[in-house]
Amino acid sequence: MESVESRQERHRLVDADELTRFAVDALCAAGASHGEAAVTAEVLVAADLGGVESHGVARLRRYVEGLRSGAINRHGEAEIVSDRGSVCVLDARNGLGQPALCTAVDLAVDRARRFGTSAVMVRRSNHMGIAGWFAERAARAGTFAMVSTNAVPQVAPMGTNEPMFGTNPFCYAVPAEDDVLCFDGATSTVSRGKLEQLDRLGEPMRPGWALGPDGSATTDIPATVEGLIHRKGYALLPLGGGDQGHGGHKGSALSLFVELLCGPLAGARWSRHTYQDGEGGLGHFVFCLSLEALGGSDTIRADVDRLAREVRGAAPVDRDTPVRVPGDRRRRLSGARRTHGVPVLDSVLADLHDIARFVGVTPVRARHAGG
Repeated sequence: MESVESRQERHRLVDADELTRFAVDALCAAGASHGEAAVTAEVLVAADLGGVESHGVARLRRYVEGLRSGAINRHGEAEIVSDRGSVCVLDARNGLGQPALCTAVDLAVDRARRFGTSAVMVRRSNHMGIAGWFAERAARAGTFAMVSTNAVPQVAPMGTNEPMFGTNPFCYAVPAEDDVLCFDGATSTVSRGKLEQLDRLGEPMRPGWALGPDGSATTDIPATVEGLIHRKGYALLPLGGGDQGHGGHKGSALSLFVELLCGPLAGARWSRHTYQDGEGGLGHFVFCLSLEALGGSDTIRADVDRLAREVRGAAPVDRDTPVRVPGDRRRRLSGARRTHGVPVLDSVLADLHDIARFVGVTPVRARHAGG
């Protein structure tokens, strides 16, 4: 039997600017405008910088192929279809998800500055990458922000093995004195992208993350990924797993919460009905609350910073593992990778070279091999 060690891939280090350059070139060659390509590339590379490789440049192919085939509208600039001042709805017109959600975030920030709070929904969109990039953008503009999106059905609510919900990430961000405190996580135990990344690394899948077609637990990553993509009866489990004793009902309810925000309330399709009729039907949700409307940005930023320091200063269970707040690991990795290079697995690099070949752009230039 093949050992885990024998399946582990090597990687090469690539400068973040080089990854961004390549993603922009590939997306433009596939038909995106330069502005939309730049936003999409920045979100993808931010994921790789922050250690969320499952949502990084490994996903570039889906956007390039979607643009080339017409499955993603090359001219899908988002437009406002309902405007009530502090509440707006955008139609992404089946365009790239990252530019559409970026437009929604900037609109939400502007309306929060004017009205104190704002909510902006997006309908008819596509995959938008990591939610944290968008929430942090709003937080750096002086708001408390929440961002969420639905996705294709992969998660079975507690009590069934039938996929009904997407992995439905929920994200919040708030400014502190020196940076932004940001949480970004799926409402499922794991995402499909994470399973794909574990498979590339030759690492195992934990029990309690997914179910097979017969409703029993599975740890077979390739079968699970294949089954999720082609809807062959496999399902991921919500946070807390598949039973009430471990809190699975809470994970199911949180996933449904995102489904409501990004489906019916946004006038979008909910997960089971996304990508019908050959076009994107995802919904996104953005909420912003102006810190100035709460009585003063400086005081709130200082208090957030103090709270974060208190949490980090709590006595750790393991003296070698300090207590963290959301975003600490990502910031540490991002800083190191901007300096030393982003590790890109050989299989991902090979896929990027293949993309370069069929769209006719300069391939990614790597620094050197890594372990």
